[in-house]
Amino acid sequence: MKKLKLHHLLWVLLLPSLAHASSYAPLADFSAVRQNAQCQLTTLHETFLKNWTPPSGYFMVPAYPKSKLASAIPSGTATIKGKNYQTFPSAVLLSPDSPETIIAFYKNTLGRGWHQTEDHGLTYLYRMPRPINSGETLTQQLMSRPGYTPHIAIDTDLKPCDQHLVPGAKTRMTIVAAPQ
Repeated sequence: MKKLKLHHLLWVLLLPSLAHASSYAPLADFSAVRQNAQCQLTTLHETFLKNWTPPSGYFMVPAYPKSKLASAIPSGTATIKGKNYQTFPSAVLLSPDSPETIIAFYKNTLGRGWHQTEDHGLTYLYRMPRPINSGETLTQQLMSRPGYTPHIAIDTDLKPCDQHLVPGAKTRMTIVAAPQ
């Protein structure tokens, strides 16, 4: 009987570690934002991650090696203030590296079919058979058909709460891609 209880205790202690060990990326540290009233929206992302953390091979796009997972949403339906919204697989990563370093990594990693454009201070890497003629056109397509075009939006407009999640963070990557 003691052996059985010890076995169950080990599973209870190890299971949370095993669940996050195969996560798409290491999780950001939410402890600093929990005490900050201005970061309530950021703590909502921690709730999302507690409900669902994408597994390591979930996206067609690898996680950037020096990044932390700050948010993730699966495909499905979310109800916010009584209204249903269609969600699509996405993840938000924060990194201390520059956008140029991150873009170089993805260009070397993703291969053919991925193109780059810019719009409204964002750099997009997106997957399509051919490049789109402007960043504005891509943005319109992404907004009118969310989740349809696999892409990475890279920006440096980090908020103080982002800095609490990942100290020294310089760049945010929003990964939107259908799961493999």
